[in-house]
Amino acid sequence: MKKLLLSTALLAGLAGAAAAQDVAAFRAAADPLNVRASDFIGMRVYASEAAIDATEYNGAQQGWDDIGEINDVILSRDGKVDAVLVDIGGFLGMGERQVAVGMEAIKFVSDSATADAPDDFFLVMTAKRADFEAAPPYAMNSATNGDAMAAAPATDAMAAGATRAPMLRDGYVAADATLLTSEKLTGAKVYDATDAAIGEVSNLVLSADGKVEQVIVDVGGFLGMGEKPVALPLADVDILKEADGDDLRVYLGQTKEQLEAMPTYEG
Repeated sequence: MKKLLLSTALLAGLAGAAAAQDVAAFRAAADPLNVRASDFIGMRVYASEAAIDATEYNGAQQGWDDIGEINDVILSRDGKVDAVLVDIGGFLGMGERQVAVGMEAIKFVSDSATADAPDDFFLVMTAKRADFEAAPPYAMNSATNGDAMAAAPATDAMAAGATRAPMLRDGYVAADATLLTSEKLTGAKVYDATDAAIGEVSNLVLSADGKVEQVIVDVGGFLGMGEKPVALPLADVDILKEADGDDLRVYLGQTKEQLEAMPTYEG
């Protein structure tokens, strides 16, 4: 189980950031109903043949079957968590296979048995173990043969309310949202509009309705020491992928100095 700051993620299609941003657009602390993607990944998923008709249970219930653990999450281009990748079967990490479960099928159920941790919760879905065993293994993209990510159409909405065109660079294309995972994005280098490296992505934060809400960027520091985490709205980020390779880059409209002037994210 994990603490219930409720959400998850993996990042997808993004809108461009306006060159100047009001500091009020940034968050200095996590919302009580948010969770880091890194905390969500690794949680156990339970299956119950009986309907889950309550929002709180006193510990894991009889009849709940521990199916496996969350390995990653897949986001849609509008920032919603589309599916959860669950590793099922195997022993000690060997022989496992990965299946994709629609996020809408999973319920967050509070655990009242942990009085010292009132925000603990379970992830439960109504299903039989046989349903998981019969589920097809998940493939990142059945239509992709070698080209891991393709350019997004120039006419794509990118995000409602975008105030400018996304940043583009020679040799890079807009990353295909369906192939981005939190694992791939975490650690990606962050650049400003002048192509100066100013930090790296350290985490993603989702809202309670399953949308990617913030990208956490570590800025400044040296050799991993003294870095400052700041939170940026999803709409302020462009993600590009190397056209003939796997390199991911995150571009922002802000400078390093502007990021360092933002409040420190306390997640």
